Amino acid sequence: MKSLTFSNRLMMLATIMGITLLVGCSKDRVSEVDKSSYKSSEEYMDAHKQAEQEFVITQDGTSPIVAQQGTKVWPARSKLMFANGSDIIYPYTVKIVELYTPKDMILYQMPSTSGTSLLTTAGEVRVRAFKDGQELVLKPDSTWKVEMPSATPMANMLTYYGAVSASMVNWINTPVGNFAVTAYGYTAEMAKLGWISCAKVASTAATATFNFNSTTDNLDNVVKFIYFPNLKSLKQVYTQTASDLPIGESVKIILIGINASDTPYTFAAQNTISKDSTINVTLTVSTDAALTAILDGL
Repeated sequence: MKSLTFSNRLMMLATIMGITLLVGCSKDRVSEVDKSSYKSSEEYMDAHKQAEQEFVITQDGTSPIVAQQGTKVWPARSKLMFANGSDIIYPYTVKIVELYTPKDMILYQMPSTSGTSLLTTAGEVRVRAFKDGQELVLKPDSTWKVEMPSATPMANMLTYYGAVSASMVNWINTPVGNFAVTAYGYTAEMAKLGWISCAKVASTAATATFNFNSTTDNLDNVVKFIYFPNLKSLKQVYTQTASDLPIGESVKIILIGINASDTPYTFAAQNTISKDSTINVTLTVSTDAALTAILDGL
């Protein structure tokens, strides 16, 4: 038998390496395909989130609107106008959404963060006014009084307004204002209609990062939240990395995936932030009732 030339040996080696690389890449592709995938959760969340309450105002009085969870709003037609500056006449409609629990904030996907800062929040409320289907605004230098219920109100709470963009909210303390503590809970003057939160920046020191990883599930469409019970703060994670997590804080982690059949899958864990960590995730099949129980337990 003739011996292989040097060039033939090189060709054979290259062929073997190519086959090995191809098999390896194929395995990687199969691994990704084999992961469970989930659709957007928007439709599921919308079906389970707090409903918007409507109140038709035919005349202004001294008594407030009282929403289902106790939010009080004192509407005033004289302080409203169309976006073009025109005055309005009766009747008009006030719409209110109340979010006072981590569950309701998660289902509405309204975390309590301002930039990279965590906010300690006592509640998030949306107050809007409409006339003939058009959303109204407050006149310059006008306010509406609002009260939020609380059995144990905290001092130094400020008015934060929710700026929503591309389904993400950022809470900003502009215009500057504060919530005063009352026997009922908190009271403030809303300088603009929309989302308002009774909140303050949570005191934090050194921070760490969580990376979410899964060998079983594609996490791209999975909603991820981290709740800080001691800080009364909620963070939503929009990628696979959660940063600026305060070291020393206990957290509750909840991930929710919705499959093609609208069945919820969940991952729940408790942790104490001590250093940069990887959170290994495996979602398990759940039910509406079981998911509700998890969220009620936060």
